[in-house]
Amino acid sequence: MSAERMTGLSLELSSLCQLECPLCVRRTIAADYPSQAMSAETLAAVLPCLSGLESLDLTGWGEPLLHPRFAEILAQIRRSFSGRLTFTTNGLLFQREQIEAVVEQGVDVICVSVDAARPESYERIRPGGDFNRLLQNLRDLVSFRQAQGASRPQVFALFLLRREALDELPEFVRLMQSLGLDGVVFQQLAGVFSEAHLSRITYTEYYRSDFDPALLKQSLAQARAEAKPGLIVAGPERVRRFRGHGCGGFDVHKPFITAGGEVSVCCQMAYPVSLMRKSGQLVFTPSLTFGRLTEEPLPSIWSKPAYAEVRRQILAGENSAACAECIGLYLEPAIYGQEPPEKR
Repeated sequence: MSAERMTGLSLELSSLCQLECPLCVRRTIAADYPSQAMSAETLAAVLPCLSGLESLDLTGWGEPLLHPRFAEILAQIRRSFSGRLTFTTNGLLFQREQIEAVVEQGVDVICVSVDAARPESYERIRPGGDFNRLLQNLRDLVSFRQAQGASRPQVFALFLLRREALDELPEFVRLMQSLGLDGVVFQQLAGVFSEAHLSRITYTEYYRSDFDPALLKQSLAQARAEAKPGLIVAGPERVRRFRGHGCGGFDVHKPFITAGGEVSVCCQMAYPVSLMRKSGQLVFTPSLTFGRLTEEPLPSIWSKPAYAEVRRQILAGENSAACAECIGLYLEPAIYGQEPPEKR
């Protein structure tokens, strides 16, 4: 696929978050880097670029529902964009206004980071969150969608795979389908920024961990056996020993735009963060962006030779200095939206 055609955008409506989750890469972003909601000026620069795009995802390193104008922004976007509209959320801030907006504006897919089947497990991975509140919000969302006779948004629950929580997978599937959700997505813990996290991953490639992959296979089989007909069960990604062409974590044809309006290839490259590389070394990488939307138009930024060259290198499987040995280059995508999901 050519590196020249822009097919979509990832638009970070908010880099703010009300939680401090221990496994989130936000904890490594440089302390002096501002967290903010996208300004009206930045959004105004984006809207003319949406016509003709295939997809738009409103997710970044923050919580989209923390944007004070979330419902209004959805309406603005839908006046300019008719493609696939998605976002990921922790789901704790859904109130009537936001629920009505996502249904009325035809959001296609909402992925909710649940990551647990039990309150005590949820509190460990989402300290400060309220598991019962989250479940009620999901019930309210599905109930309103049904009351409106709408088929959208499809609602998926995400589960971040961790060794200590594999026994929860079957229970997680049962719980999510009891709420009326459309599917579940199992995801690998790929963003590792601490040696302690290596003991929690559930794969043996890239970091060469000592995890027995048979345990994951068994847990996933038990979880899928719980799925009733119609429930989509997707993932997890396969972490390979050798890198392939392209990036398994991010589509280079879809620029990532930060809440501050900076344009980059992906969410990791857009911020100064620390992540563990294949060697086991923690590496701090400065942000690599190619322009700011309030200063120059997106088509001009997209066409810059430096940006085009990074895209070309990633797609060609060349060793891009911008990516170094990022684990995204070793991921084989298996999550909903990137390849056909498994239907049971």
